[in-house]
Amino acid sequence: MKRTVFLRGGSSLALAIALTAGAAHAQTRPDTTPTEVEEVVVTGSFIRGTPEDAALPVDVIGAEELQKRGSPSTVELLKALSVSSGVLGDTNQFDSRAQGSEGSGSVNLRGLGSQRTLVLLNGRRLAINPFGAAGAGIVDTNIIPAAAIGRLEVLKDGAAATYGSDAIAGVVNFITKKNFSGLEVGADYRVIDGSDGDYGLNATFGKVWDNGNFLVSAGWQHRSKLSVAERSWANTPYLNNPEAGWSAAGSPSVFIPLASSTNALRDPACAGLGGYPGFSGLTPVCYWHYTPFDNLVEKSDGVQVYAEINADLSDKTKFHVEVLYAHTDVPEWNTSPSYAALAVPTAEVAPSAGLAGRYYVPPTNPGLQAFIAANPTVTLNSLVTGAQSTVPSSVFAFGALNVANRPFGIGGNPAFGYGPSIGSRSFDAFRVSGDLKGEFDNGIGWEMALTYSQEVGIRTGYDTLVNRYALALQGLGGPTCDSNPSLPGIQGTAAVGGCMYFNPFASAIPGNPITGAANPGYNSALAVNKDLAKWFFQKLSTKQSSRLFVGEAVLNGKTGISLAGGDVAWAAGVQYRRSYFKADY
Repeated sequence: MKRTVFLRGGSSLALAIALTAGAAHAQTRPDTTPTEVEEVVVTGSFIRGTPEDAALPVDVIGAEELQKRGSPSTVELLKALSVSSGVLGDTNQFDSRAQGSEGSGSVNLRGLGSQRTLVLLNGRRLAINPFGAAGAGIVDTNIIPAAAIGRLEVLKDGAAATYGSDAIAGVVNFITKKNFSGLEVGADYRVIDGSDGDYGLNATFGKVWDNGNFLVSAGWQHRSKLSVAERSWANTPYLNNPEAGWSAAGSPSVFIPLASSTNALRDPACAGLGGYPGFSGLTPVCYWHYTPFDNLVEKSDGVQVYAEINADLSDKTKFHVEVLYAHTDVPEWNTSPSYAALAVPTAEVAPSAGLAGRYYVPPTNPGLQAFIAANPTVTLNSLVTGAQSTVPSSVFAFGALNVANRPFGIGGNPAFGYGPSIGSRSFDAFRVSGDLKGEFDNGIGWEMALTYSQEVGIRTGYDTLVNRYALALQGLGGPTCDSNPSLPGIQGTAAVGGCMYFNPFASAIPGNPITGAANPGYNSALAVNKDLAKWFFQKLSTKQSSRLFVGEAVLNGKTGISLAGGDVAWAAGVQYRRSYFKADY
C-alpha cells in the first residue's frame, strides 16, 4: 500500500519595518567611542544589520559556551535550554508524539509542541521527520552535525509573521562555524550506570583564503542501550503506580469456559510469575509489567557529514553552498513481547458460526488438557455479579474462550529467546542549500536561496496475525501445516504432520526473564514451538519519506529615517515552499 501527500505553500510575501535598535536600548546613550563589531544576522529578523543585542528574545550560545559545556551532543544541548520542554531523543516509544521514530530527536519550546518549534540550519529549513507524529512537522535534530556548530540561537517568542505557523513557539537556529581554519579532532566517552556508556568521534577541517573559506565536518556517535529494568524508579509495584506500564491484557491470561459463559478464570499462575491478580470491571485479570522489557535509551549509531563553501564573487556579491548527509541506525528496538490484538479473527477460521471472532481453545488443546489434570477444582468469577465460585475443572471439558490476552507477556517471546520483541529503526537524511547575497549600488541588500532537504525512515517491528493465532489455538498452526497452500483455508489436521497447537496457559512459560523467577508449573513438552511463534508473529515494515523544497528571496535596506530608538529599516521577502510525504506499507 502506498500513500502520497503533497503540501504546497503558495508564494508568500512578507514585509517588515523595524528599528535597528530596540526601544528598550534607546533610553540611555552612553558617550563611548564606537568600536567595529562583526555584523551578524539575528534569528527572527530579515533586516540586515540587526544588532545582536536588539530587543528580540534571542538566546545565543556561542562556541566558548559550548566548549565550557563539554561540547554536548545535540540532545544534551537542547535538554539544557531553559525554555525547552519535553525534548525527545533518548527513547520515544513511551511518547505518542514520536512513537516509531526512536533514534531521532526533537525540540519543544515553551511546551507548545515540537511541531510548533521551527528548527533551522544556518537560517534555512530542514525536512521533517517522516515518522514523528505521523509527519506532523517535527524536525529530526539528531541529524544536525554537532561538531560543525559554532553557535546556537534560540528565539523564545513566536515568529509566525517571519517564518510561518510552524514557528509559533519559537525558533532554534543551528549556525555552523565561520572562518574556521585548521583541523580539530574530538572524542568523548560518557559513563552511564547500567549501560555500556555513550561515546563518539568527530573531526572538523577548515581552510580560509583571501576571498572565501571551506569547512567539512564529520561525526559518529554510539549510544548503548539502557534497559528500564536498570532503574528502580521505573519498576514500581502495581499498587504503587498502576499506570506505570502495567497491562490487564497479557499472558498468563483469562479464560471463559464454554459450559459456563458468564464466568471467567484468571490463570492461577499469575502471582507466582510476578503478575498482580486484579480485576478490570468484573473480569478477573492478571496485571503484568511490560515496560521492563523496553529500554529507556535505545542502542543506536549516528553519522553526520557536513560541508560548506563560502566565496566572495565580487565586492558586493557572496556565494554560499552547504551539503549535509546523516544516517541513524537503531538495530535493536526492544518492546513488549507482544501487543494486545486490536482485531479479532474472521469467521473463516472459526470452527462454528457461534465462535466467529473469538479465540477458541478446543478441549483437544494439550495445554487445556494439562490444566484440567493439574487443577481438580478452579475458582471462577461471575461476569454478572462478581461473585466467586469453586467448581470442578471439568467445566472446561467443552473448551474455553481466551480473553483479555496477548500471545506473549510476562514470560517473554519464544521467537526472541523469551525476551522482548525486537524491531529496528533507520533514518537517512540529505540536504543541500545554496544562496547568493549582495548589495545594489543604492545600498539595498538582496538575497536569493534554494534549499532541498529529505529524510527517509524505515521502521520494522512484529505483530500478531490474528487468524493464524486463532488457528494455532486449534492445533492448525505452523509453517508446514497447510497441505495445499493454493486453496483458501487450512487443509491440515490438528496436531498431525506439521500442524501444531499453541498452549495459552502458564504451563508454556519457563519463568519470568525480568525477575529471574522460575515457573514451577512449567512443562517443556507444552512449551510454544519457536517456529510456530514466528509463523503467526510476523515482521512488518514501513518506509516513509519526507521531502522539502524551498525557494526564497529577500530585499532589505534603510529608509533614511532616524528616530530616538535608531534608524528605521525594512525588509521584504517572497518564499515558495513545497512539502512531499510518502508512505509505503
